Amino acid sequence: MESNKSLEVLNSPADYEDQFTDALNSKVRNHNSHITRHDFPPHFIFGSATAAYQFEGAAAKGGRGPSIWDTFALKTPGRIIDGSNGNVATDLYARFEEDITLMKKMGFDAYRFSISWSRILPGGRCCAGINKEGIDYYNTVINTVIKHGLEPYVTLFHFDLPQALQEEYGGFLSKKIVKDFREYVELCFWEFGDRVKHWITVNEPTTYCVNGYASCTFPPSQAISSAYVSALAPQSKDSVSDQAPADVDLSSTPPYVRSAFTSLLRSSSTAFRNGTNIPPHRGLHHDPKHLLSTFQSSNINNRNLYGSDPNTYDPKNVYTAARNMLLAHSEAVHTYRTKFQGHQGGKIGITLCCVWYEPLREHDKDDIAAHKRALDFSLGWFLEPIVTGNYPQNMIDYVPPENLAPFSPRESQRLKGSYDFLGLNYYTAIYAANDPDPQCEDGYFKDQHVKYQDHRGGILIGPVAGSSWLHIVPWGIKKLLTYTKATYNSIPPIYITENGVDEKSDCKLTACDACVDPVRVKYHQDHLANILKAMHDKDHPVDVRGYFVWSWSDNYEWTEGYTVRFGLIYVDFMNNLTRYPKHSAIWFTKFLTRKKVLGSEKRLIANTEESEFEKRLKYMEE
Repeated sequence: MESNKSLEVLNSPADYEDQFTDALNSKVRNHNSHITRHDFPPHFIFGSATAAYQFEGAAAKGGRGPSIWDTFALKTPGRIIDGSNGNVATDLYARFEEDITLMKKMGFDAYRFSISWSRILPGGRCCAGINKEGIDYYNTVINTVIKHGLEPYVTLFHFDLPQALQEEYGGFLSKKIVKDFREYVELCFWEFGDRVKHWITVNEPTTYCVNGYASCTFPPSQAISSAYVSALAPQSKDSVSDQAPADVDLSSTPPYVRSAFTSLLRSSSTAFRNGTNIPPHRGLHHDPKHLLSTFQSSNINNRNLYGSDPNTYDPKNVYTAARNMLLAHSEAVHTYRTKFQGHQGGKIGITLCCVWYEPLREHDKDDIAAHKRALDFSLGWFLEPIVTGNYPQNMIDYVPPENLAPFSPRESQRLKGSYDFLGLNYYTAIYAANDPDPQCEDGYFKDQHVKYQDHRGGILIGPVAGSSWLHIVPWGIKKLLTYTKATYNSIPPIYITENGVDEKSDCKLTACDACVDPVRVKYHQDHLANILKAMHDKDHPVDVRGYFVWSWSDNYEWTEGYTVRFGLIYVDFMNNLTRYPKHSAIWFTKFLTRKKVLGSEKRLIANTEESEFEKRLKYMEE
């Protein structure tokens, strides 16, 4: 095993920047630089994606009510890395027509966006008032999408639960949410379903439940859980240490948590380098000192912001919230199928997010079993119930029965088959190893009996992007797709509803310099090539129908705020939110072209008046 220092050298930004730049400049076929949309079936959909809280802004405009993310970011800004919020974000609320026009000019076929529940129903339900201004806004957005020849793919819930429902009964911890979610989506089907033909009920339920109720790094939690900290840097009960760095006070933290913080603070590498019981996920903390500060301040703060005791961590909650989210999904699908689908002619599905978990020792039966458990505790947790009506056997075997309530026969029947298509969000992969005795507190992370690490034999699984949880592993998407097909053979068509990579936001760069993003270009080339491999796999060919880039533009990236950038379009947050095309946007414009361009390749968009965006695009190419 190589030292942490040598691993860091292998993963230096200069190393992988040079690697990707060289690949982009190469004409060798296996670098995937020649891939085009014509390598895919004629009706394959290419789109870009956004989400309401991350992009819209206008938090207090147009009659919108607060969501749990408004409360979380505004009342506990210390839990966001840069203390920011989504009050303005990219101002998509006012600039949607500009952005949609650009999407079309780049050649995209579809636009995936989410509806803000609290913009439609500020109080969370119809009896608290329907916001006509919010309905008019989304009608205008949908009409603009269609006017530009794009297909709207609409997500009904993307993390931003109305604060009113969280305060009234605890949100997804109560079965009351099922009725209120059904009422909300029925209103959306009624108002927008004549034009929207692809509905997604819930985005990344695993992320919402795990971050909200297990790690407690996202709302509706008020305090980061000690279970999360102890699992992030698991320590033997016999090795509890108080030897923290001299500039850090751990006297007020419990012994088990103190040991974990000591390990994190004294290590120069990430938790994944040393092994952790935490799988990669959005919101994973980069900086141990920020995590410690957040942990201490959020536990000292005893104000009841979310309708529950902030100092009470219940390992059952994550499973309760997930169960109610599954029931809400199935009720939404049932409502659509029985009341709207027949005459509106649309389709409805769900979007799940999954890391690919590669067995650390590929021929070791215990690690192979751990890899399967990791997949069942993430993908299978939500996919198995909508395929078979039951939880994965691994969850039944490993989760304490008092925490994992079974579905009733009626619930199981309604869940089974409750999707016309499956959305998958893929970003990264990690190695998974068996952990027979996890040294962390009881709960979701301990139940899996899996330890995660980012290297095998001293070699990283892939370079680290802007976020510490995101290793660049293109082959993981092919393995995830073929695994899903092999495991759930009767799966309906799959859409990759999010795929993307970030870089750290660097305020020292000019907009022109920040738009040079060869890593992102190479990331998408390689992932698209691996999707093609999955579609043509000789044993388990996968029916993939579409690919949505995350994200359309730089945005508010949850607890990472504006410190990382995922967009194809650079947003200058300091200067009027001006949009600039990154090199990846230029590459996608070429990739998506449906016609042979004669003469200079710099003029890909014909027969349109030259816009400010096109001038910036030409300037960036030159």
